[in-house]
Amino acid sequence: MNSTLTSEFYVAAPAEHLWDVIGSKDSYKTIQMLVPGMFEKLEILEGDGGTGTVLAVVFSPGTHFYVNSEEKVTIDNQRRVWEILQIKGGYLDMGVTSFMESFEIIPKGRNSVFKTMIRYEVPDELAHKVSSLITIEGMLTMAKATAKYVVDSSKKSPNYSSIDNADKYEL
Repeated sequence: MNSTLTSEFYVAAPAEHLWDVIGSKDSYKTIQMLVPGMFEKLEILEGDGGTGTVLAVVFSPGTHFYVNSEEKVTIDNQRRVWEILQIKGGYLDMGVTSFMESFEIIPKGRNSVFKTMIRYEVPDELAHKVSSLITIEGMLTMAKATAKYVVDSSKKSPNYSSIDNADKYEL
């Protein structure tokens, strides 16, 4: 069985500002900082944080699983798409044959839509056991925390583009 879970929400910030956080090689550090308590540890096992990087993901106690390994398979700066594939542990240990999470930042004028998606495959005979455990909530929590961080950061910086009729003032 193939399944897809999606969620999207509007963000009052430019797509490039969101992408600066999500698309960076240090995004895993930022996300860990923004959602304290979700992860016990996120650590690079291979790579430099870009495409091909393998991360050890250690979740806080009380989750469905504790440890898995994930590979960043896509960081597309033009489409603003970030995809990570679970390669060991986690849902794979429960019988899921493929598990991919993604973020996509969609420009909407000076604002954005932040889309989260989970795509997974599971044998039909296990679907009833596993599918009820897989939710988009964790991805959505990370996305909303990132959006809040970007919006809050932009409020601290002066916005000179909002000054209208500057030519009316003489020095």
